[in-house]
Amino acid sequence: MRKLIKQILLFPFLIINFIASLYSKLLSFIKPKFGHYWLDTLSEKNRNQTQSISHLMPNGKELKFKLYTPNWRCRYGADTFSTKEPETLSWINSHEGDGVFFDIGANVGLYSMYYAALKNKKVYAFEPSVFNLSLLAKNIHINNLEHLIQIISNPLTDKNQLADFSLSINEEGGSMSAFGVDHGHDGKPIEKFLSYKTLGFSLDSLFEKNILKDYPELIKIDVDGIEHLILSGAKNTLKHPTCKTVLIEVAYNFSEQSDNVEKLMRECGYKTNQKLSDYIDTGDPSDSSFNQIWIKE
Repeated sequence: MRKLIKQILLFPFLIINFIASLYSKLLSFIKPKFGHYWLDTLSEKNRNQTQSISHLMPNGKELKFKLYTPNWRCRYGADTFSTKEPETLSWINSHEGDGVFFDIGANVGLYSMYYAALKNKKVYAFEPSVFNLSLLAKNIHINNLEHLIQIISNPLTDKNQLADFSLSINEEGGSMSAFGVDHGHDGKPIEKFLSYKTLGFSLDSLFEKNILKDYPELIKIDVDGIEHLILSGAKNTLKHPTCKTVLIEVAYNFSEQSDNVEKLMRECGYKTNQKLSDYIDTGDPSDSSFNQIWIKE
């Protein structure tokens, strides 16, 4: 019944689109470029659509910024910014320092922009998806944060290598990607929409080669399944005295990932009060991860 109601409600849009497409086809016989006017106009409007985000801070003040919203994923991100991951915002808010922030798996830049706007400090936004990169750059620009946020478009992993970067979603704001492996966030085979070869690096090697010089004080890692590989290639970075705390998305049902995350973080001198047993299984396969916060002892 719900599906039928949805079809009835959306039917006028289908009619309008059919008429506009047919009219565009007729216009193309007069001048070819006229035939593309309808789709080009919709595409341009979608591409430049923005939405304001207003987040209430613990001190009662509002922090405002804008987000490009060309599709429902980005609109959802804007609508749920204050509620989707409250622990991430709380982690950023409560951190007493104001050093450099590494946002590994930055997506379209929500948390990168939040930290930069809140702390007025430097951020490195790591995001290799071709679908998210342009939107990330546009979001940084529209909020006048180019002087604080630097984009690194290469994926991170445990070693320097040329490997496949695979995506399962072909939309801006999408996640569920993989680099150098064939599994997704839950350890199961990833459904690939497309793959392309690109260069990936370990975080430690970027410092060893003097490509990066600013050691992070905070690191957020949300990369859909290779968090443990990134940590393996970042041991020296994690042990550096500047680095104080790390937030990592961990899948409770992906033991290779979760076990290695705990092993590597403890090896590098961090502790957490969160355990996999604390996670509540909702029964939804897509809801199998939670954010673990690690603090250097």
